[in-house]
Amino acid sequence: MHAFLARLGRWCARRHWVVIAAWVVLLVGLVVGNNRWGGDYVNDYTVPGSQSEKGTQVISAEFPGQSTFVGQLVFQSPPGTTVAASQAAVDQSFVNAGQLPHVVSAASPFATSPPTVSPDGTIAYGNIDYDISTDTLGQTYLDQLDSAVAPARAAGLTVEYGAAAGQIAKGTNDIASEVVGVVVAFVLLFLIFFSVVAALVPLVSAVFSVLGALSIIGLLAAAFTFPTTGPTLATLLGLGVAIDYGLFQVARHREDLTAANDYVRAAGSANTHSGMAILVAGTTVIIAMLGLYIAGLPFISALGVSAAIAVAMTMVAALTLIPAFLGLSGRTIRSMRHERPAEPGGDPVTHPAHEQGAFARWGRYVSKKPWPWALAAVAVLLVITIPLIWIDFGQLDPGTDPTSDSDRRAYDLIAQGFGPGANGPLTVVVSIPPGADPQTLLTSTQLALEQQPGVASVTPPLVNPQGNTAIINVVPTTGPRDQATTDLVHRVRDDVLPTVPAATYLTGQTASYDDFTARTVERLPWLILAVVVLSLLLLTTAFRSLVIGIQAALMNLLSVGAAYGVIVAVFQWGWGASWIGVDMPLSIPAYVPMIMFAVVFGLSMDYEVFLMSRVHEAYLRTRDTRRSVALGIGATARVITTAALIMIVVFISFVADPDPTIKMLAVGMAVSVLLDASIVRMILVPAILAILGDRAWWIPRWLDRILPRLDIEGEQPEAPELESTHR
Repeated sequence: MHAFLARLGRWCARRHWVVIAAWVVLLVGLVVGNNRWGGDYVNDYTVPGSQSEKGTQVISAEFPGQSTFVGQLVFQSPPGTTVAASQAAVDQSFVNAGQLPHVVSAASPFATSPPTVSPDGTIAYGNIDYDISTDTLGQTYLDQLDSAVAPARAAGLTVEYGAAAGQIAKGTNDIASEVVGVVVAFVLLFLIFFSVVAALVPLVSAVFSVLGALSIIGLLAAAFTFPTTGPTLATLLGLGVAIDYGLFQVARHREDLTAANDYVRAAGSANTHSGMAILVAGTTVIIAMLGLYIAGLPFISALGVSAAIAVAMTMVAALTLIPAFLGLSGRTIRSMRHERPAEPGGDPVTHPAHEQGAFARWGRYVSKKPWPWALAAVAVLLVITIPLIWIDFGQLDPGTDPTSDSDRRAYDLIAQGFGPGANGPLTVVVSIPPGADPQTLLTSTQLALEQQPGVASVTPPLVNPQGNTAIINVVPTTGPRDQATTDLVHRVRDDVLPTVPAATYLTGQTASYDDFTARTVERLPWLILAVVVLSLLLLTTAFRSLVIGIQAALMNLLSVGAAYGVIVAVFQWGWGASWIGVDMPLSIPAYVPMIMFAVVFGLSMDYEVFLMSRVHEAYLRTRDTRRSVALGIGATARVITTAALIMIVVFISFVADPDPTIKMLAVGMAVSVLLDASIVRMILVPAILAILGDRAWWIPRWLDRILPRLDIEGEQPEAPELESTHR
């Protein structure tokens, strides 16, 4: 593999125009193909095998005219008047809306019995059924809907769009976040390299790889279901990882140039060393992301695939496109400041600059008193993790959106006019058995539901034309996110429906979210176990050390736990939440910790691989663990710190996204990278390695025999021979 990567790097550097042209053709083809044949993004929260999914399937089969994409037009009258005073304008608005594309039906509040008007007459709503997911409808369609409801607004009514109608043209636009992240990344890259060319190489490669990944995801969306947050997560992770990988490649390339290599040979050397680390680190991230399939949930699995595609594209770009850019740039990749070349025969691994720099001195300082530093670092991480004890898993809904969004205002109006439970009714599906008396069965079921605590109202049963299935809607007294509503869901399922002499299902959005959360929480420990074990095996194989694999897994678990603690403190407890545009305490969607674990654990392994590969490389030269730590930190700390800063900036820039889940992921991932690059890599790693000494590289003989060989640093001959090969 090392020989292949070296040949690949040298070939791409020599044939740089061919490689760059091939990437341009590939990217243009993917972008054009996505624009022509790309699919739409749809959120699929179904839980395979759950009661809510079975109930939804029964409704689709027995009520074929029942749309699954239901929107609301919500009206509020001016003070001192009622909506009924403008009934003609409201009715006309629904007539107009019913003529829009993709609208199956549009029912005015006054066309139903009884009318859906609040007791005081100031708020009313009517439903619009769509034949497609409204997530796919853009600004043009929203303008048409605005024109349709113009009569109601002209009559002085406030009109808001709720439920599915509130999702029209609400797709996230992360252009501003991406621009901010890229600009700040350029500044940081320039400061570390002091070269415009060197700063541009990772950024241009990142743009190529992210655009390619987004186009591939769009094409796959035509055949498979991908959530609306899929492209955002792919961009968030892809930009950070691509810039990091590019930074490591360019830094190693410049090291080898300084060691008197020509630029083609230097590109091959960088591909051999950093490229192998990129393969191992990137594979770890991809394993972690594909581990999301353990959840058994289409929504989470598709997010994992989106992120894995982005990381895979960044790996391919790092190993082919970046060497081509390095070949094209030649020696202009050097710093504008004077660089003293290494002396003939010098070894980049044991270069005095690595051993005498400030970071190396810090590594030696920590190594002198490792126990106090290790205990202090672990204590800090555990303290930050404490809020995790009180994590409250829940689901977000339009009530957690910014008040600037129409769906949030519609949500608040319905809660004000009809009670909080009207925003999340429960749907009971009853399959009427042959020979049963439908009226007796449904009346007794309705009565049993009405007698339950926490039920505000129960609608009369809606029976299908065949008379074999009925739907009963239950409106709770509490909102969809309240624990009392969750308790009601469990009480209806466990106590009420089993007493009905028929096949029954509890479904609806609130019940579906409850199933989704329960399945995610149930599968989270299995995801953690699988990712940790696979990553441990990968690192043990790479470094031929079981101890290194175990300590890496434990330290990464500490940093992930601390990131979870920060998420709870900020979003659930509200510490500083207003600074990032969150105006209320939020429950944590169960899939956020799951996705965070996969992403953060994978990214932590990135830094582990890049640092430990240099430490291991130095150890094979010196056979001195403490000196190897100093050399490894001295060689990588500046680059890793800059890479971490870039990734933190990229992640934090996505806090501007209005979606609270994106904010959670951005904050959690940024905090994790910060803790990992500072407390873990700069304190805990050198302290633990100093405590372990040569035992850090221990592996049982039986395990060493059965594990395949995966040498990140390449073959390491004795020091004198090796020095001669680096002239």
